[in-house]
Amino acid sequence: MIRRLLLAAAVATCATTALTAAAHAQCDTRFDLINRSGAQVDEFYFGSSANQNWGPDRLGDGVLANGQTRRFQPRATGMVDFKVVWQNGETAEVRQVDICTATEIVATKSGITAR
Repeated sequence: MIRRLLLAAAVATCATTALTAAAHAQCDTRFDLINRSGAQVDEFYFGSSANQNWGPDRLGDGVLANGQTRRFQPRATGMVDFKVVWQNGETAEVRQVDICTATEIVATKSGITAR
């Protein structure tokens, strides 16, 4: 009887792990950065919320003019933080965004939002 309970618990744990892995494998991490701020975005950063280092500017040598959109696809899933730096040096951040559900990061006059 105890063996059967232990076996059932082990099977349930494996099934849960497999479902979780499958859900992450199906996560679409693509998103668009949309600039509707009225100003040029000079720098854009994103990375895991677990990491305090922003890493490289994802626009590289480029910029994102007002009205433009650029697509990105992070490798990792989970919670992500985003930061924009405008031409005048002002910054805005949005944190703890589920990259599996967000499809747009929108820069506006009042900051940035994820949707």
